[in-house]
Amino acid sequence: MTMKHTAGDLTTLWVGADEDGSDEDAAAARADTEAADPVAARETDSDIETDGDAPDVEGAAATNRSAKAERRRAQRQYAQQQRRAREAVLQVLFEVDLVGHAVTEVRERQFDEMTLTDDARVFAERLIDGVLAERARLDALIATLAPTWPTDQLPRVDINIMRLALYELLVEPETPTGAVINEAVDLAKQYGSENSGKFVNGVLGTVATRIMSGEITRAAVLSELPELSGQ
Repeated sequence: MTMKHTAGDLTTLWVGADEDGSDEDAAAARADTEAADPVAARETDSDIETDGDAPDVEGAAATNRSAKAERRRAQRQYAQQQRRAREAVLQVLFEVDLVGHAVTEVRERQFDEMTLTDDARVFAERLIDGVLAERARLDALIATLAPTWPTDQLPRVDINIMRLALYELLVEPETPTGAVINEAVDLAKQYGSENSGKFVNGVLGTVATRIMSGEITRAAVLSELPELSGQ
């Protein structure tokens, strides 16, 4: 009597054939399976043939997670370098403003102390040069934004933080408004007085509101600052 096998017996038959090492038994099992259910046999063959070509979903997901983690790490490093660059810029602006030391000398010393990367140095140099070149116009804007505080009576830390932040807001359009304000407030809390953070936040918040309303464009040309300040 011939024993017939269903498609469900196929796996057992193939495993048994491998373990016994008998090709003849495997062939016989294959013949019995085809006789019992030829459609199932063909479907099983298809599964076996395509298993090796199936996409590695888990591997792709792991690669994607690794790429995302790397991007986040790069973004954190970039943000940290920008923060250090702004801190170095403030140190330079403050020293030049307070004691009149040569910009080049102060800049190189501060950059070395802050161990800035090449990209951060370029960013910081651009901010320093821009703020110093447009300091009078930036001060005119600050005077309008904070009319009860004459600029010559403002703490030197506070006014230099606002000069830096305003220059970024108006001339560095790739920097998000929120990031500029947050960085400025953090610098004010770190280097200014007890109320510096609130004061800087209030002044810059006024500018941000005018930017969002369209009254001031972030890409405004500095030559327009007298008009922007209402003078």
